[in-house]
Order: sequence, then structure tokens, then C-alpha cells
Amino acid sequence: MNLFELQDLSFSFPTASPFALRSLDLSIGQGELVGFLGPNGAGKSTLLRLMAGLLKPQAGRVLLGGKPLAAHSAKERAKRVAFVAQSTHFAFPLSVWEIVEMGRHPYLGRFDLMGPKDKDICERSLKLCDAWDFKDRSFDELSGGEKQRVLLASALAQTPQALLLDEPTLSLDLAHQLLLFEIIQKLHRSEGLTVIVATHELNLASRFLDRLLLMKKGQVVADGGPRQVLTPANIHSVLNVKVRKLKDPSGIVHFVPTRLEAAK
Repeated sequence: MNLFELQDLSFSFPTASPFALRSLDLSIGQGELVGFLGPNGAGKSTLLRLMAGLLKPQAGRVLLGGKPLAAHSAKERAKRVAFVAQSTHFAFPLSVWEIVEMGRHPYLGRFDLMGPKDKDICERSLKLCDAWDFKDRSFDELSGGEKQRVLLASALAQTPQALLLDEPTLSLDLAHQLLLFEIIQKLHRSEGLTVIVATHELNLASRFLDRLLLMKKGQVVADGGPRQVLTPANIHSVLNVKVRKLKDPSGIVHFVPTRLEAAK
């Protein structure tokens, strides 16, 4: 069953932009683990925001569970789709626990307090994201990797069907990049979530994601498993970089850049 269906979808920004989505058709099934890959300006983040309902298509439509996304209320969308932005700032100092509590807002009335079930969900979300040990700390005191795990836990506390993650490893060191992708893969497997990740990380995407969509200037130029999509020819065509494909003794594939060429 398809969770998302994009039908004849078109979108562009009014100012000059390197891309425009034009008549895009795409289906993503329940429980898929998907990556949107491509250079800056390819349209990865924009496509995620359209699927989250944060942007409105100029033509075509997005279906969520067979129903037009626009027909879902904001609260209904939040119960089914959780979006984690590239960076998040809060106007006031908040603890880790307070931020994760925000994930339960779609299920509470304006003046309702969290009940035992809500607190259990927050606790479980923090533990699944390896963030329970710093639940009482201020969010502002955390490292970049710790902050991303807290934001992921807050999204998970929404108990959504789908997690949409926009460049979740941006500005993280290699160790935290690897840890975050391990957590993403674990959440997909243990919770049965549909997870869609916009990322530049070819090696991590190849290792941890099941289906990849390679994008350039708002168009999907390749769609399939990592072996089919991440070929040296495809990478060169989209990123203008020559790469060498290597496999380590454990069978993990790595892409090593060898030459940068002029953009086409």
C-alpha cells in the first residue's frame, strides 16, 4: 500500500532558482526506507516540505494514505507525518524532555496535561534515539549530534507513520553521522516506519537506505536500490564528480572522489 502518492506535481519558487519540479509522479509505500540524493538546489528539501504539507503544490497533488494531503487538518497531518528540519531554534531555553513533550501536542487539547501514556511514549522515544541519559539537560547545552537525536525523539513521540528528515547529518562529525543513520535504520525496522531522508551522504545512503532517488534540478534521474542508482556514471552525471567505487572486506561499498569537473 502506498503511503504517499505524488501526482503530476509541480512547484517552483517565484525568485530565480536552479530547479523547478515539473509534472512529477512518485509513489512511496508504507514501511519504505528512502533517500533523496543530489546536489544543492536539486529540490530534495522542497520535495520533503511538499510531502509534509509545509509547501503547497502549484499544480498536481500529494496524497497521504489515498487522501489529498490538503484535505487533512494540520493536527491530522502531525499524527501521521513528522518532519525534522535541517536546523531548529527555540525562542526560549528548553530542556530535552520539554522538547520531546512537544511531539505529543497533536494528541492534546489546548489546556490538557500529558497523561501516563504520553509520558511513556516520550520516554520510549528518547530511549530509542539513545537520548534518555540527557533528558534533564538544556537543549542549548547539547552537541550537534545530541540535538539531532533529541529532535528525532520529539518527532518519534508524534507516533507518526512517516518520518521526513531533511539533511539530518548536516554539520555532524563522522561518528555522529554514523550513529544517527544507525538509529534511523533501527527505527525503521523496530517501528515499521516509513522513513524518507534528504541527504548528501552517498556512502551512508548506500549502506543504510533501501531505495534511493537521485535528483538534479528538480527531476528524479534515477530511482531504485543503491546498487542500481549509485553508479559512478550516475554520480558523475548529477554531481560532476568522478568517483571510484570500492568495497571493503566486509562488503560495504564506498565512493571515493577522484576528480571534480566543471558543472554542466
